[in-house]
Amino acid sequence: MKINCHVDPNLKEEHGELWLRKITPEINDFLQKLSQSDDAIWCHYQSQIIPVKYQDIYALEVANRDISVFTEKQQLSYNDRLSNLKTDLPSYFIEASRSAVFNYQHIDHLEILDNGLIDVVLTNNHRVQISRRNIKNLKERLGI
Repeated sequence: MKINCHVDPNLKEEHGELWLRKITPEINDFLQKLSQSDDAIWCHYQSQIIPVKYQDIYALEVANRDISVFTEKQQLSYNDRLSNLKTDLPSYFIEASRSAVFNYQHIDHLEILDNGLIDVVLTNNHRVQISRRNIKNLKERLGI
């Protein structure tokens, strides 16, 4: 792979572009390493790969073999296991279930369902259901 670096001390913001034939595991690892220093993850959206900052993430949910990343206006995908990603997430993420976590800074309200379960409704109207084993943890984290 050919790599060119241009140093310009007058740049207002650093940026980069990658032109790739396909995403390989090595490139995915490289992108993950880049994102760790920026507190962001590199997500797939249509034909683009874009960084999404942790604070802009509303929820992460496992869908098929990918992670769906929900932001205010978009749903993107991230190629990894949720268990791997959970270890890197900031403390403002709460585990809803084995297959979902959400950012409690984006909670609009909680909805108690007839069956005793709780749905977290986020400010982007996305709903995340809390598993029975995580209800106690949710209440403790929110001070309820």
